[in-house]
Amino acid sequence: NLDLVCVATPDNLHGDVVRAAAESGVKAIFCEKPISHELSDADSMIAAIEKHGIVVNVNHTRRWGGTYVAAREAVRSGAIGELRQVISQLGGARAMLWRNHSHMLDLITFFAEGNPAWVTAELESGFENYGTAYKGDGGRSPELEPGVNAYIVYDNGVRGFLSGMKEPVAQLATDLIGTTGRITVTDQFATLIQQTERGLATTPIIPSGTMFGMHAALVDLLDALETGRTPQSPPREARKTVAVIEAILASQAAGNARIDITH
Repeated sequence: NLDLVCVATPDNLHGDVVRAAAESGVKAIFCEKPISHELSDADSMIAAIEKHGIVVNVNHTRRWGGTYVAAREAVRSGAIGELRQVISQLGGARAMLWRNHSHMLDLITFFAEGNPAWVTAELESGFENYGTAYKGDGGRSPELEPGVNAYIVYDNGVRGFLSGMKEPVAQLATDLIGTTGRITVTDQFATLIQQTERGLATTPIIPSGTMFGMHAALVDLLDALETGRTPQSPPREARKTVAVIEAILASQAAGNARIDITH
């Protein structure tokens, strides 16, 4: 009679464990990201979760990161006017589509607060003929997963761009561009940049939370279980990242064409 199950298997092996946990009657599941390596499997997981009323958080860790939460609060407050673009960058040897780009793709959606509508993308050199099926080994080997540049359009008009080729510098940063300013946010800091009569003014954005990352994710999950509210990273939100990844592969396979996403 388990209360909580944590699914920390390789990326492509979450589905059977989540479905078995849901069928067994657990109360809550904490699942590593991405929720699945393919959309059909994610949909099967979600069906089992919703059938049994299980509360689930998917560990897109930055949804509980202090700098990212504070940056989104600043956007929501109108600090940069209307959000127009979210530009995320991740390089380094482990700039891998499922393993680490799932973090950045979710982060773009986290800020965009919409549904991805269409995608165009280009995989890194050597992966031009990768195809549309997962060929990784659960995130262990970088040579089995491509880096990618992807352009994502959301149904609310926000544009997202992921710059994620395997470049030498493993920089991780996101820029939020609005009609009256911008915010640069990383794991370590968030900075508001606004145009004034004297030029650009920068203001640090200070996180107000007391717990971050996985600690906050688990507290969020337990609180959602007790109160009935929706947690910060529910399965249907995590599904958006899987849908974007499949569209990225389809775009490359179609000669970098626009791929529409259905929900």
